[in-house]
Amino acid sequence: MFVGVDLVKESRWERIVEKFPARLEKMFTEAERAHCEAKGKNRAESYAALWAAREAAGKALGIGILGSGFGDAFLTWTKWGQPILHLTGQFEKRAAELGVTDMSVSISHEDGMSIAVVVMEAKK
Repeated sequence: MFVGVDLVKESRWERIVEKFPARLEKMFTEAERAHCEAKGKNRAESYAALWAAREAAGKALGIGILGSGFGDAFLTWTKWGQPILHLTGQFEKRAAELGVTDMSVSISHEDGMSIAVVVMEAKK
């Protein structure tokens, strides 16, 4: 079993959303951006949580986020709003090396912070 966690200040993402919106297109999928933008004034906390999920996935894989593409981890949601983690690129390759068979991600927000926890189960 592999676990990663990341905690992100939402204020950092408020600045990025306001000053560098073009960066969001490089960092997040169209579906992720639509999800965040639908949150209105709370969109920065959603972007922060998505970034935390990427960081947590990299930590669970033992490689961090550096050296991977921004899209090597991304989220979609069930009709009930549960986040689902998807891996591509270097993250997908590393997960295969580790024998990852199942993943789960949990996200939360509180008092200007967003957190994500990723748990990966492996058969090896």
